[in-house]
Amino acid sequence: MKIALLADIHANVTAFNAVLVDLEKQHQIDAVAFLGDLVNYGPRPNETVAIAKGLDYPVLINLWGNHEYSIFGGSLDRFATDRGRSVLQYTESILTKESRLYLDEQMEHGGIKECQIEGNLFLFMHGSPDDPYWGKFGIDNMADNRFSKYDFVVCGHSHIPYYVEQFFVSDDAVYRNKKRTVFINPGSVGQPRNHNPNAQYGILDTANGSYVHRSVWYDIDEEKKLFSDKVDIFYKERLSLGI
Repeated sequence: MKIALLADIHANVTAFNAVLVDLEKQHQIDAVAFLGDLVNYGPRPNETVAIAKGLDYPVLINLWGNHEYSIFGGSLDRFATDRGRSVLQYTESILTKESRLYLDEQMEHGGIKECQIEGNLFLFMHGSPDDPYWGKFGIDNMADNRFSKYDFVVCGHSHIPYYVEQFFVSDDAVYRNKKRTVFINPGSVGQPRNHNPNAQYGILDTANGSYVHRSVWYDIDEEKKLFSDKVDIFYKERLSLGI
């Protein structure tokens, strides 16, 4: 199975569409995993939801991120700035009833999900196991023996991509007493923060274990023109720099 891993679209329709066009150019994609934060920051949350609803691909995973959680009652105190709280309130004000229903009923609350896919045990999460919505999960967290049982741990939230193979001690002489766990963050489709402004996502092939990180050009200037004056200019200017 080839799974497209998409995280942190953040209502950036131009970037989302560019990724979908790029997906069509790849060899057959079997399913999509959404790792949270479909909406907020960007100017078109309703259009983003409509695209997600209308995908031709099966949606295997569809997690809430911290922004969906905050829209449905999560504390705004976790946002680091007043501008962050303000843009969330703006997004809430323009969400349609249909979009809210999708976010509430079609996305999975909790921010984390464990499942088996073709004989592999996966942990999908937006943030981290201890803080599924807001926790930033990076390389310094990967040696935790809790992850030794998983074949793949896939997360979003940080907007910074990585692929890391971690080896745990295991009572398995065939594999020289080592157990491999692969950690993946596909980066952000709509608001990357790794100093690369392109829309980013990943493709994981569970049949052979290959992983490809994709970085797709999109028309950032056109997307920036769509931002409301009610939203702090920071959220559109950062798109040009990937910060």
